Amino acid sequence: MDAEELQLILKPIKEAIKYLEMKNATLADCFLQLIKLSYSIKNLSETHTTFQQQCIKAFNKRWTQFDFRLYMLAYLLHPLYRGKGFRNQVCRKVVYWAIENIWIKMGGGENSSSKLIRQIAAFRDNLPPYNDEFIPKYYTVEHWWNYVEQDEGEENFIQQLALKVFSITPHNAGCERIFSVMGWYINKRRTRLSVNHLQNLTKLHTYYVSNAKTELKYTAKDMNAKNDEEFYQLVRNGIYQNINDEIEEEEFDGEDEDYDDTEDELVDIDEYEKFGYKNNDNVLQSENYFNFVSR
Repeated sequence: MDAEELQLILKPIKEAIKYLEMKNATLADCFLQLIKLSYSIKNLSETHTTFQQQCIKAFNKRWTQFDFRLYMLAYLLHPLYRGKGFRNQVCRKVVYWAIENIWIKMGGGENSSSKLIRQIAAFRDNLPPYNDEFIPKYYTVEHWWNYVEQDEGEENFIQQLALKVFSITPHNAGCERIFSVMGWYINKRRTRLSVNHLQNLTKLHTYYVSNAKTELKYTAKDMNAKNDEEFYQLVRNGIYQNINDEIEEEEFDGEDEDYDDTEDELVDIDEYEKFGYKNNDNVLQSENYFNFVSR
């Protein structure tokens, strides 16, 4: 294996980490990065079949450890992708899965499900009112979907589903930040706080940081709009910088539990086979759902 082959695999992984750490990252972005990684593995040189098979095996193991159907639904509902590249029948299976596992739980019924399918079909075909261009530079997916309006008297079911899906954060950066705050309260300070007291302090901290524009507005009455943004960003950065400076780094011994083989036991193979999953380490599992065009 040469450096170019290794770079071909590492580059999409590096890009995936960079994109998924962004504040506005979505499940659709996660799925797209997986597809890019799949494409890179698929197009490895035939002279390095052993390395390619190892990559395929590792990729397939991770693919089955999360509910990729939710990610495919986000990819389908993203106005920039609209399910492009799905194999035949995959879109239909994704929609039916969404109705059974998400829409019904949101209070949907038979009539609304039929209308939802019709709206998704119109959206995928880029028909009005879903034909507005999506420009990531100017607005987020949530902004785009909030702008979509149905005809008078028609419920906007697809909008409700899309906003629900895109409200999911695909990373735990926010959780890690909260635990950092709690660590600042407890570990370094050695305070004897009760669980309820610690919980209330953390809620207050999270609220004031998230709502700095409204809660700290009185401190910046004479500042213009641009300086407002700079001020609030300085507040956030200053708070987290102080926390990070005071938290001692801990070294964790032992192997990464994520690589434990027992994780495979969590996968419902029967359910995945119904959806199209085929257990074959010689082929990328993503190829069962996405149509790759070889270079």
